[in-house]
Amino acid sequence: MNAQSNSVVSLQAPKDVSVSQVEAELSKIWQSYGENSAARATTFNLLVYEPATVGAASRMASVDAIASQSPCRVIDLVTLDEEDQGISAQVAAYCPIQKTRSSLICGEYITLSGAKRAFERVHSILPDLLIPDLPVFLWWKDSPAPNTRMFEKMVNLSDRLIVDSATFSDSEADLLKIQSMIQSSTQIADLNWQRLAPWQELTAQAFDQPDRRSAVWEIDGITIDYEKGNCTQALMFLGWIASRLDWLPIERNVEGGDYDIQHIMFEGRDGIKVRAELAAIPVGDAGEVIGDLIGLRLTASNQNSDACNVFCSESTGCMRMEAGGVAQNYRVHQVSPLSDQSADTLLGQQLQRWGREVLYEESLLKASRILAL
Repeated sequence: MNAQSNSVVSLQAPKDVSVSQVEAELSKIWQSYGENSAARATTFNLLVYEPATVGAASRMASVDAIASQSPCRVIDLVTLDEEDQGISAQVAAYCPIQKTRSSLICGEYITLSGAKRAFERVHSILPDLLIPDLPVFLWWKDSPAPNTRMFEKMVNLSDRLIVDSATFSDSEADLLKIQSMIQSSTQIADLNWQRLAPWQELTAQAFDQPDRRSAVWEIDGITIDYEKGNCTQALMFLGWIASRLDWLPIERNVEGGDYDIQHIMFEGRDGIKVRAELAAIPVGDAGEVIGDLIGLRLTASNQNSDACNVFCSESTGCMRMEAGGVAQNYRVHQVSPLSDQSADTLLGQQLQRWGREVLYEESLLKASRILAL
């Protein structure tokens, strides 16, 4: 038995097999260990599509994250930047370590590797590799590619599509593609949406007290700063607050420049005009996730209103949001981002969820209407 990490072990090193022999080789693994030492258990199928830009180290981190959460059958499609030489396959079994059990409960990992053109040709093998009568998740680790044969085939095989909009190559266009798919009844989850939870929770808490609740309707300005390189978090957050406060987007002006400035005008309750600004802030080290929120300012024409609040990340501080002396009149909040917002960790949480994410869908719909202006 091979050690994989502190939380996961593998029953054997990944073994090269022919695609037609995948099931037979997996059966041999289980037969060699017997039910007393390692039990074969699966709760769902997980299809994973990985572009050539994803390295081997990242793939092994994904194995860890997936296997430590729930035993399942993973079918990992790894596209290689090479000439079409057909599809190669590997099989393995990974088991989360459970101190309360003497035997292991393990899932299966099937890796299919080949050039993108090869997958376009042999995608018909995928249904035969799925365990029947179990839910199918699709983790698409790339920009959405509707109207391409491979993407459509995998989406049609799945009950739920999982993406990470932090990796989208064209933030705005790709968000619109996702929105179009939701309108066509595709069930979608975005790992990047989960990263907004601390900002959403602290924003809501700022107006939780009974004497402050009415102030939320006085907001007539919002400024959102985010790490330059990907605007999906900023757009989804703006979509979220606009959908909660019934703001109707009526005008959008993309100024560009060093900060990719965007101004959006909304009409709120009782005809109030709300002005939003999005600014992309260049940062030295963006870390693993590109486009994280940096700061948020809510303003009102009445400077003494409880609507006036500043929110900023603990890691970046509040200097820009407090510029102009507003700190004297504004409540300042420090946002503590999630301790680990990697896609692998967020995926483990997402695999425990079922059903549609209505709040996400409503927020994305509002964001798409902003982009349509």
